[in-house]
Amino acid sequence: MRAFHQVVLLLGLVFAAGAMANDGYAVSGAAYNLKTGKLAYRELFTKLDVNGLVHVNYAKPNGVIFARKTLNYATEVFQPSVELTDERDDELVSATFDAGRLLLTHKKKSDLQKKGDSQTKTLYDTAKLVIDTGVDAFIQLNWVKITSGKKIEFDVADARNLGIEKFVIKEIDSSASPLAYKGAAESWKYFRVETANKLSSIFVDPIYYAYEPDGKYLMRYQGRANIDNDAGEAWDVRIEYEYF
Repeated sequence: MRAFHQVVLLLGLVFAAGAMANDGYAVSGAAYNLKTGKLAYRELFTKLDVNGLVHVNYAKPNGVIFARKTLNYATEVFQPSVELTDERDDELVSATFDAGRLLLTHKKKSDLQKKGDSQTKTLYDTAKLVIDTGVDAFIQLNWVKITSGKKIEFDVADARNLGIEKFVIKEIDSSASPLAYKGAAESWKYFRVETANKLSSIFVDPIYYAYEPDGKYLMRYQGRANIDNDAGEAWDVRIEYEYF
């Protein structure tokens, strides 16, 4: 997949920590394949535990879990350390801090058989980097600016491609969002995220978010999924979120 397509995967999995339940799963996302309209998978978030950890399970429509992610919110809320493992192809994607440095790692079973391949990169300038589900926290922290009509740029750590990608977010009218369909409340706020690279934006679709403004809860998402399909290919999804 192209570099931008890979980093978009990092933006697909977000949650509102303030909506955590007392036990069990706190947030559930049902991801539908945009091409077929069928349920592709579910992403299930546990509550934030005493150690600042959130566990995410990815389940097929039949309930079988095929991938797991651990988020560590011991640092900034927009910079959780993350480790994702996909059992289907023994893939590992991680972004972890070590003495102020950010280590990005991407490995697959096939890669382990290749000698000399570099699969880890160290980033030193990390103060403003957004990591994985930290996009949701970034939106909440910049809510006033975004909803006042300003375009906000932000950098996302791309563990899959061992680098950084720059994005731009802005509020859009409901008429310009594919998420303003049946069931949407009139009060919802809609945002669009695009790559800041003008050339890349010609070839890739934007990402869309729909938020309930009172609690700043993400309700719907549309864009590249944060995990590949069974064939190891990227897919585009619409995700409906529920909070418990």
